[in-house]
Amino acid sequence: MSGELIRRTLSEVLAFIGLTDSVGQPLAFTPHDFRRMFITDAIRSGLPPHISQAIAGHANINTTMGYNAIYPTETIEAHRAFITRRRTLRPAEEYRTPTDAEWKDFLGHFERRKLSVGTCAHAYGTACIHEHACFSELRGKAQ
Repeated sequence: MSGELIRRTLSEVLAFIGLTDSVGQPLAFTPHDFRRMFITDAIRSGLPPHISQAIAGHANINTTMGYNAIYPTETIEAHRAFITRRRTLRPAEEYRTPTDAEWKDFLGHFERRKLSVGTCAHAYGTACIHEHACFSELRGKAQ
């Protein structure tokens, strides 16, 4: 894949999605922006800067630490605007506070999904297909 193909594809995807900044202008990213985001997130998630430096191929640790940027206000505002627009498209009942019974059912779902080898990763509200599903999963369905 050439750099030009990546840039063009990225531009096409952003245009299709329609993401805009806080004043309604289309967002524009370069492949290098994703490199910066990766390094920033890696360091914030606990990856030592010298390892991030090796991954990025920087000769100087100061270059890597320059990548460890704080997200600019406009990025945060654009994300908030996106969430606001998305909420206008979704049914309002999806954003209501769950009842105590609903919350208990949601948390209990994960307890019922525990298996002898770990936990089931199927999404909430879907049936477990594991042959060794615990009895509480079945008991929960019978109630």
